[in-house]
Amino acid sequence: WTPSGYGQQCRIFLPRLAKLGHTMAITCFYGLEGGLLNMGDFLCYPKRLHPYGNDVIVPHSAAFGADIMISLMDTWVMNPEDYPKPMHWIPWFPVDHDPMPALVRGKISLAYKRISFSQHGVKMTHDAGLDCYYVPHGIETNILKPMDKAECRKRIGVPLDRYLVGTVAMNKGNPSRKCFPEMMEGFASFHKRHPDTLYLLQTEKGDNVDGMVNLPELARNMGLEEGKDVVFCNQYQQVLGFQPEYLADFYNCLDVHLITTRGEGFGLPVLESQACGVPVITGGWTATKELFFAGQLLDPEKDAEREYSSLAAYQWRPRVSAIEVALEAEYQHHSDTTEAVKKAQEYDADLVTEKYWKPVLEEIEKGLKQ
Repeated sequence: WTPSGYGQQCRIFLPRLAKLGHTMAITCFYGLEGGLLNMGDFLCYPKRLHPYGNDVIVPHSAAFGADIMISLMDTWVMNPEDYPKPMHWIPWFPVDHDPMPALVRGKISLAYKRISFSQHGVKMTHDAGLDCYYVPHGIETNILKPMDKAECRKRIGVPLDRYLVGTVAMNKGNPSRKCFPEMMEGFASFHKRHPDTLYLLQTEKGDNVDGMVNLPELARNMGLEEGKDVVFCNQYQQVLGFQPEYLADFYNCLDVHLITTRGEGFGLPVLESQACGVPVITGGWTATKELFFAGQLLDPEKDAEREYSSLAAYQWRPRVSAIEVALEAEYQHHSDTTEAVKKAQEYDADLVTEKYWKPVLEEIEKGLKQ
C-alpha cells in the first residue's frame, strides 16, 4: 500500500509470485507498526524499533517458516552478519554507484543467493567477484501506456497550450541525490528563453522539512513563480499516495520527463514515462543508461562531474548547462518514442514474472531441496 517505487514493486509482484505456487508474507520495515495485518492473501508483519527492520527480520522469517527471505531495499542498511544459519537471505538489490561500494559488497557476500534488478548491478556484482541473478523491476503496461495528451491534461488540471516538463522523483536528502537544484536551475535558464514552458513536480515540496530540499524556496531563488512557472502535485494526496492510473495521466501530460539523478539502482520513472510515450532527459550512468530509449542522454564524460559519495564510490552530478542544452534540444526536435514504448513493454510485470522470476525461483528451490 506504500506508493514508493519499492512499495509498488511489492504490490505488483507478490500476487504474481503467489500464482507461481509460492506462499508469501511481507516483513514491513515501513508502513506498519503494532500488530499483524492481512492484505488480501498476504500476512504482513510489523516493524519494531530498527528503522530498516533488522531487529525483527529473523524472528518474522522464523515465525512464518520461510525457506527464503528476499529483501527489496538497500543492502548497506542491513545486518546479514547477525542472521543465523541456515537463514537463506536473498537480496533483490540495487547498485547505484560505480564501482560497487565495498560496504555493499561486504553485505551481499554473506547472502545465500543474490538477485540484482539492473544489468548495471549485475556487472558491478561480477566485477566485485560475486555471482548473481538478473531480475528487473516491472511495470503494468496495461496502465502505463500512451493516451490522448489533451484528455490527460484536462484530468490532471494543467494547461493545454504549454510545453510541459515534468519530474517524478522522491524529495529525500539534502544535498539531493535526485539533483533537484540542478534540474530546477537548468529549467529556469531554459524557461527564460521559452516562457511558454511549465515545470510540473510530482514530489514533496519539502518546505521547512529537515532532510528535504525546500523546492518552493529553490524555485523562488531561481526566479520561478509557483503556480505560474512551477506547479507541484497536490501535497495532501501525496501523503495518501497517488493511484497508478493518475501517474499514467501525469506522464501522458508531459512533453518531456526530466530526471537527471546522481545514480539509480533502477530508475522506475525513467521507464514509466517512456512506456507512456514520453521522451526522457536522463544520465548515461549507473542503471538509467540501460533504460534510455528516446530523448536526450547526458554523457558522463562531458555532461557531468564524477563525485565521491559517502559510500566510498562514485556517482555523477549533472552539469546545469548540459540539462539546459538537453531541454532545448528536445524542445526544438521532439523525439519519436515509438520504439521506446515497445522497449518499455519488455519490462511488463507479467513478462518479467514468466521470463525472470519463474526460472530463478525454480533454480533456487531446486538448490534448497538438494
